[in-house]
Amino acid sequence: MLQRTFKRLIRSLFGFLISFAYLAYRIEGVNALLLIMPAKLIAPTLRRYGATIGANPQIHSPLIIHNADSARGKEYANLVIGDHCYIGRDVFLDLAECITLEDYVTISMRCTLITHTNVGNRPPELLNLSASSAPIIIRRGAYLGACSTLLEGVEIGERAVVAAGAVVRRSVGQDEVVGGVPSRPLRRMRANGEALE
Repeated sequence: MLQRTFKRLIRSLFGFLISFAYLAYRIEGVNALLLIMPAKLIAPTLRRYGATIGANPQIHSPLIIHNADSARGKEYANLVIGDHCYIGRDVFLDLAECITLEDYVTISMRCTLITHTNVGNRPPELLNLSASSAPIIIRRGAYLGACSTLLEGVEIGERAVVAAGAVVRRSVGQDEVVGGVPSRPLRRMRANGEALE
């Protein structure tokens, strides 16, 4: 009974803090609270500000969100999470473009998903690199190992595995296992987890 009362009190406190932070600092205030928010409150908060999230998500803090849209009430609209997805601690999501996680996707701790390149205000002769952006799609049942990084425009196929620490700059096929910097194919898996090659 006391534990239930305490949880209700914490939920009410965070509800107040979220509203106050949004009023004072807009979505940046909410982003700051995602760093310390209890896991059970993260999905409802993301939904409140425009994210599409399916059933039974597990999303842990700290969650770092960058480039949330400035449209009032729809700041997290570029985040789409399917059913039964897992997002570990200290994950970085760049929402300059859409990030889509289909059902049963696992994003391990400290993963980074980057949807854009921004070179800032600099003369072109200093750096021959132009700004670009593209969405990231992670298909059903895919797994991202700890500290892996996905760059803009990448699609991870169904049941694919990205090894810990990998940097993925090209799309990964269904049932493929990739690793390394930059990532390269390591082997293919069957749906039951057996290695094909």
